[in-house]
Amino acid sequence: MNQTKVSAVVIAYNDEPHIRACLESVSWADELIVVDSYSTDTTEKISREFTDKVYQHEFKGFGRLRN
Repeated sequence: MNQTKVSAVVIAYNDEPHIRACLESVSWADELIVVDSYSTDTTEKISREFTDKVYQHEFKGFGRLRN
């Protein structure tokens, strides 16, 4: 029987005050991906405590980042 896996994708930018709680809230996911738009605070550093899949991408709208 195939087991379905779930990925959580979080789009972030200078979310230092909230990113830890956000990432903790999706700890149930099999895979966590953070797409950060070159934050100037510690958002990236905090995200890396939860996953190695932290990618930097210029913000060009939520639709493009989700895809």
